[in-house]
Amino acid sequence: MNAEFAIPVMPSETTSPQTSKPTIPSDVAISLLQRLSSDDQFRELFKSNPRMALREVGYILPPTATTPMCMMVTELASKTEIQHAHDGLHAHLTGAARGAMHVVFTFEHGRIQDVLKAV
Repeated sequence: MNAEFAIPVMPSETTSPQTSKPTIPSDVAISLLQRLSSDDQFRELFKSNPRMALREVGYILPPTATTPMCMMVTELASKTEIQHAHDGLHAHLTGAARGAMHVVFTFEHGRIQDVLKAV
């Protein structure tokens, strides 16, 4: 795997019990999903610089960490698509779903439901 896309495992409070992949705290996931489903400027930032977008919602990756693959998309899902999948995406991001932060197409237009069905 390219080191640019790797993300280190965080302490146990941010690690899903089902996987060693890091998870996003619930309040950060809520903020991220709210902004992705309503804020055009934030959506543009997320598409161009997901790391900075994460910082804006309170999730600061260490300087040596890389951007999670699931945050990198070719075409961002619509605001409506994200709104309709809010609960499933929240579970996916916070580790309540077994594949938290693992599926590459988490925020990809037309792929959200496929991702949520796979976890």
